[in-house]
Amino acid sequence: MSEKRERQQLYRSEGIKLLYSNALPGIIITFIAATMLTFTFIDNGQRDGKLLWWGTLCTVLVWRLIDTLLWQRCSDKRKHERGFYLRFTVGCLLTAVLWSSYFCLFERHFTVEEFTATVVILSAMVGGAANVLSGNVILASLYTLIVLLPWSIILIESPLDYKRSLGFLGLFFTATMIFSAIRSATYIKQAIALKYKNQRLVDRMEDTIRERTQKIYEISYKDALTGLSNRVAFQTEAEELIYQYKRGEIPGFSLFFIDLDGFKSINDALGHDVGDRVLLAFSNRLAAFQDNGTLLCRWGGDEFIYCTPQVDHGTLRNLAAQMVKSFSQPFYLREQEITLSATIGIAICPEHSTNLTRLIQIADIAMYALKGKQPERVLFYNHQLEENLRSKVLLQEALNNALARHELRLVFQPIVDAETFAIRSFEALLRWKRGTQIIEPSVFIPIAERSGQIVNIGYWVLEEACKTLAHVPNDDTSIAVNVSIVQFQDQQFVAKISRLLETYHINPGRLHIEVTESLFHSGQSDLTEKIIWLQRKGIKISIDDFGTGYSSLSVIQNLNIDFVKIDRSFIQKIEDKGLAIVEAVMNMSHSLNFRIIAEGVESEEQARLLQRCGIHYMQGFLFSQPVEMVDVFRLAGKTIPLPQAS
Repeated sequence: MSEKRERQQLYRSEGIKLLYSNALPGIIITFIAATMLTFTFIDNGQRDGKLLWWGTLCTVLVWRLIDTLLWQRCSDKRKHERGFYLRFTVGCLLTAVLWSSYFCLFERHFTVEEFTATVVILSAMVGGAANVLSGNVILASLYTLIVLLPWSIILIESPLDYKRSLGFLGLFFTATMIFSAIRSATYIKQAIALKYKNQRLVDRMEDTIRERTQKIYEISYKDALTGLSNRVAFQTEAEELIYQYKRGEIPGFSLFFIDLDGFKSINDALGHDVGDRVLLAFSNRLAAFQDNGTLLCRWGGDEFIYCTPQVDHGTLRNLAAQMVKSFSQPFYLREQEITLSATIGIAICPEHSTNLTRLIQIADIAMYALKGKQPERVLFYNHQLEENLRSKVLLQEALNNALARHELRLVFQPIVDAETFAIRSFEALLRWKRGTQIIEPSVFIPIAERSGQIVNIGYWVLEEACKTLAHVPNDDTSIAVNVSIVQFQDQQFVAKISRLLETYHINPGRLHIEVTESLFHSGQSDLTEKIIWLQRKGIKISIDDFGTGYSSLSVIQNLNIDFVKIDRSFIQKIEDKGLAIVEAVMNMSHSLNFRIIAEGVESEEQARLLQRCGIHYMQGFLFSQPVEMVDVFRLAGKTIPLPQAS
């Protein structure tokens, strides 16, 4: 709608409002004036005519009064209807005609008193109408002309001088009242226009405030990327569910704590822009599971919370399985196919807790406990999970001070020549004794890697190994040290290795670095460059636990790996399918020029079978348990007294 049309409608609606707002006082004054005029001079003649006139005017006034009351009682929307304007106009003009007719019909019978009273009353009615009817200039002008013009003309034609003078005065008064009505109407119109402008300004301000309020709400309660509820909004909404449960309105609800697996590698490899699109696409898939009573939240990063009124374990497990299936479908982003998975931890109110913060915490604990464990993707919280996590946290804190308290030490397991059983090298193995408690490496090494403490611990192991090498009398004996991928990622790794070799005057060929196959699966080119540097330096490189991870012959070939250690799981099954694996790796070693070490050799039968395969080196309890540092000096270069294979 155009602004001009809006203003016209506003003028009409405001004009109708002004007319009807002043109508009731005008009707009452008209009735009083007409009654006084009629019955004061009723005996001057034309009694029946005056009574008829008065009755007609009262009928019009009653009709106008009813119309006014109807207008006051109707809705604001209907008050602006054109019908009200037409009825008011007709009623007002009929009243003007009746006023004018009184003078025209009865003037020749007027006494001086009645003549004077009539002229005064008519003039007063016109003067009042100029203001009362100022909401409509045409109506105010017509009212003035109808009431004053007829009797002014009659008086001008009178033979009496004073009446002619009054007639001309009436014409002048008519023009003056019309001019006054026009000025009043103009003023009213300007006031309405000003009100219109103010209203538009207020409306714009309200729209602006509404928009900004909405933006503030979205900033405060919506996640900017996904549009899902943020932490603040979710906690507010979920607290209401707690209250509903406590009031007995709902049986409870469940929280799914969802974490994307492998999302960090997407950000690192493809950039945060792609990562953001993945999060948005993931949130859309999550939203597909939204139903009545469910709440969705991006908790932070690649963590999401799904809240459902369901509490049945079977229903929840099926729902979570459907989610996992949906989330594992590829994402297609700008012709890129990206496949992720998600881990879900579930906590239930009231089964696990009725405190929202606690429910979120334990759902997170369940998710964290399952993280990285294939193929399971869904886990309900149980108390043991928290106990395990608490133990890991306590161990992590204790591990911070393990070096300072001299709780860590190295032991060394011999690696023997497969033909002669002479000890050629040792593998340095880390041990932790906390008071009287022996902590297994399989327990504390993953904790150290996750916390980053493995870097400092790893350098301590390397330095202790180099100290030991420096005092081993046999120059042909080497020591192998396991190095974590976390340690490889340290920018100072190469420099520190070089400094250790120089400090302890170690022949680089006597230091063997053992890495797991997962190192090459990380896809980080700088790690490969560090391995190449170590090889150029003369340090030997071994792949540990070969066959259990990312096996890649191209890596062995391109990096010219020195040793491959066959995992103990294959050696334990060597009399079954393990022998075929050993023979296959042995055949590859001839082509790719690497040496093979068999781990976990525990029986003479295993040793004989390995000898027949032509294996190069063996390591296991058959030859020796891990020994202390002092025994390394004694055993270096010695031969294990075992019978040769026949």
